[in-house]
Amino acid sequence: MGVIRRYDMDWLRIFGILLLFPFHSARVFDHWDPFYVKNETLSWGLSWFISITNLWFMPLLFWLAGSASWYALKTKSSAFYIKERIQRLLIPLVTGVILIVPPQGYYAILDHTGEAPDSYFIFLKKFFTDFSDLSGYFGSFTPAHLWFILYLFVLSVAALPIFLILKSEQRRSSINNFLAQPFVYIMLFILLALSTALPAPGGQNPFYFFVLFVMGYISSSDLRFQQMLNRLRSKLLISIMILVPVWIFLARVYPHVDNFPAMAILLTLLRSFNVWVGLLVILGYGYKFLNFQHRLLPYLNEAAFPVYIIHQTALVIVGYYMIRLNLGVPLKYLLIMFSTLTVSLLIYEFIIKRTSITRLLFGVKIKKIISVLEDSKNKNLKS
Repeated sequence: MGVIRRYDMDWLRIFGILLLFPFHSARVFDHWDPFYVKNETLSWGLSWFISITNLWFMPLLFWLAGSASWYALKTKSSAFYIKERIQRLLIPLVTGVILIVPPQGYYAILDHTGEAPDSYFIFLKKFFTDFSDLSGYFGSFTPAHLWFILYLFVLSVAALPIFLILKSEQRRSSINNFLAQPFVYIMLFILLALSTALPAPGGQNPFYFFVLFVMGYISSSDLRFQQMLNRLRSKLLISIMILVPVWIFLARVYPHVDNFPAMAILLTLLRSFNVWVGLLVILGYGYKFLNFQHRLLPYLNEAAFPVYIIHQTALVIVGYYMIRLNLGVPLKYLLIMFSTLTVSLLIYEFIIKRTSITRLLFGVKIKKIISVLEDSKNKNLKS
């Protein structure tokens, strides 16, 4: 039996990548944390947009990556799976860290100090030897936004033994019979809450994302999970429409929870519940509205990953110059967002997709370029 294509998963992945443009553009204006470049005037509206959006969009990408692993291992061997992870994740990660990320540090120094480093090559030498702050917001070494690819590669390898165990229909059936009970499935948010107590290097908790990655795999392995989400999505939507504002209110009333251990536990549980249930709502309504084919889907599917790799560097460079314009925050924000999207798509279209080596370096399947070249050849022969 062939593998059924889940177009809703494709669309959700694409929308998740596209959401990075308004999200990271807002980082230029938010109050919460430093960033590579910062506007002089900040925005509380964009700050809260980041806080609320941050609940779901990276967890969704890890969930969808786990789902993709189910479909990959359904038809491929574990050896091929690892080989493909190396080609599609590890090689682009190395490429990105060496070529794409450093300009973010260069412009961070330029923005925060007002002075350019002696030269870009001298800066590179310092960049690759300074591990003092892995955020990289002030010019030190960092994987930057490519932490997602790093984690995804490590989690893919770490979760493989679990995935292979779950490939056994008998074992998978016994586990899924238990998890397919709505109460049990919703209560899995407790795993997310518990994982937040574990180490989070650079502020990103691998155990938290491991839970989401594995649950994405499990949830795609049995149709009953999606059927359950289809039944519950409306009720779950109502619950987060109530509880997300409650979480925001409590977080604002108790900004420093170290002195209130009970409130710290409550906020952690509430946030984890909102993340978990919010993902179930997204997946439930995604299946209802997005499970369709479209002629743009193959192109966007292929473009999404390389666009992810290059987008933040394009944003930092664009943002550095945009924030120096005599414009209001809303107009600067829109200019940064749409300019970054345009630049990222142009780089993909006219550079990355055009040669086998650039496709390899940025995680795009090389075989697809063959048909492009053949079409071009046929057109030349006809003319």
